[in-house]
Amino acid sequence: MRYASSVFLAMVFGFIALGAAGNAAAGDEYSMTTGYGYNYPHQVPGDYVYRTGRVLAPREEPSTWWTDLQSLLTRKTLPGPPQPVPAEEAAELKLKVRELTQQLMDHAREPFGDQYRIIVSTFVNLNQLYKTSGLGRVMAEQMISEFQRAGIEVVEVRMTPSIQITEGYGEYGLSRDMAQLSYVQDAQAVVVGTYTISDGQVMVNARLLQQSDGSVLSSGSIVFVANRLVQGFMQDEAMPPRRGTVVELHNFAEITPKE
Repeated sequence: MRYASSVFLAMVFGFIALGAAGNAAAGDEYSMTTGYGYNYPHQVPGDYVYRTGRVLAPREEPSTWWTDLQSLLTRKTLPGPPQPVPAEEAAELKLKVRELTQQLMDHAREPFGDQYRIIVSTFVNLNQLYKTSGLGRVMAEQMISEFQRAGIEVVEVRMTPSIQITEGYGEYGLSRDMAQLSYVQDAQAVVVGTYTISDGQVMVNARLLQQSDGSVLSSGSIVFVANRLVQGFMQDEAMPPRRGTVVELHNFAEITPKE
């Protein structure tokens, strides 16, 4: 009787061993057996150390979404490198100034290219006529180029009587220091302009004025989007601490020669 029981137990353990070997060979249902001889019905990490008789299946892993959400909300984002301003925005501003210059030429009652030498002044804030910015200066600079490109004589009022050379820096031919500039300019007309910004739009108005009586010879206006380039130009908008010096505009023929 004892012998029969021993044979029966040996057969049972033999069948268990054969079943385990077959399942391990299949590789799907029983994918791994730990060093402790325990078969798990799912994938077990290779570095798993026996702690309990049951390992959670992947679908049974406890959710960590709340911890992940808290980590996301409290994570500090480091500032990235400044994004370059697309060249298209600069090109768009240039084309807008060209359009405004063309309007001044087209809207004149008669061509003024052969009659007037002009000065282009800095564009200013419509609500504060002594307040300007990089935008106002850039538009004036670009308009000088556009008038000259169209064959109209433009006087550069910032030209110094001589070139100033500063060692270690360079050679200078422009200045805004009235002690270095002439108080009389040979021009018969001046371009003045204003800008105002509202709801992300910039409205610019320009006029060509006759210097003798201030009559409007021509006018024009444009509207464009206050993109990143324009917003950057507006960062330094300010009023000068004091008023500048008045410069008279005359024809050379009207200036009495010095004796």
